[in-house]
Amino acid sequence: MCTWEEGRIAPIAIESSKDFVDRFIIVDKGSEDGTARMIEELADKWGLSIEVHVRPDLFLYEARLFAMKRAEEDWILIQDGDEVFHTDGPNSVFRLGRLLRKFRHVTFCAPMTVLMYDFLHTIPRVYQPPHRFLYYNNECVIEGETHNAKKEDLPAMLGVELHLRNVYKFNCNVKSDKRMFLRGFWGEWYKATDAHKKYANLEDYVKAKLGLRDLTPLVEKCVGETTANLIPYDEDRYGYYPKAIRKYIGKGLVRGYV
Repeated sequence: MCTWEEGRIAPIAIESSKDFVDRFIIVDKGSEDGTARMIEELADKWGLSIEVHVRPDLFLYEARLFAMKRAEEDWILIQDGDEVFHTDGPNSVFRLGRLLRKFRHVTFCAPMTVLMYDFLHTIPRVYQPPHRFLYYNNECVIEGETHNAKKEDLPAMLGVELHLRNVYKFNCNVKSDKRMFLRGFWGEWYKATDAHKKYANLEDYVKAKLGLRDLTPLVEKCVGETTANLIPYDEDRYGYYPKAIRKYIGKGLVRGYV
C-alpha cells in the first residue's frame, strides 16, 4: 500500500483488507498529516502485521516496486491508501480465495469504481478499466523502458494477465481540492517531461508554470466549475458502495453521494 496525506481514509482502506491479507507493507510518501503514525497504531489496535517505510524520495511506481520486492508471500495485493475493498456481496474480495488456490504465475486485473470526484480518476468516467491488482509472486518483476515509471504506475510480473469482470475495490477519494487540482499536472510534470528533476515538488512546478504565487483562487474556481454539475453516483449502474465505507459516509466522515 502506498500512502500520501491519507490519514482520514487509510484506516478505512486497511479495515477493508485486514482480514484478507497476512501482512501489510506500507510505503508512505512522507505525509505531514500523521498517516504513517495512524497506520502503526492500527497494527496494535487490530493485531496486524504491518511494516511502514517512509520514503518521500520514491514516486508511485518506485514505491510499489519497493514494496513488491520486499514481499515474501505467494500473492501480492496492490492497494492504495484511498482504495476500499468490497468485503460482502458478489464483489467480495474473499471470493478470490478459490482462484488463488487454482492459479499460479498469474496477475489478476479488475475494474474499479470511484466514490468521489477527481480530476484524474473520474473524467470522463466513474467506472475505471481493468488494472493489475493481485499478483502471483514469482519474483519475476518486469523492469525496463516499457514498464517503468515513465510509461505506467503499476509494475508487471512474468506470467498471464487474467481480466475479471467484477469490481472488487473502490477509490474512496477524500483528497483536498488542491491535491485534486495538482493531480491534473502530474502527467506533464513527471511522465511527459523531465520537469520533476528541476521541481521536486509538484506544487512548485505548477506555480512556476502558471506564474502564480498563490494557487488558492484558481483551485477554488476550477474545482467549483468541475463539481457544479456532478451527477449522483448510481449504484444500479456502477455497483454498490463497499460495506466498510457506508457507515463513514453516513457519519459525514467521507464525502460521497448518498
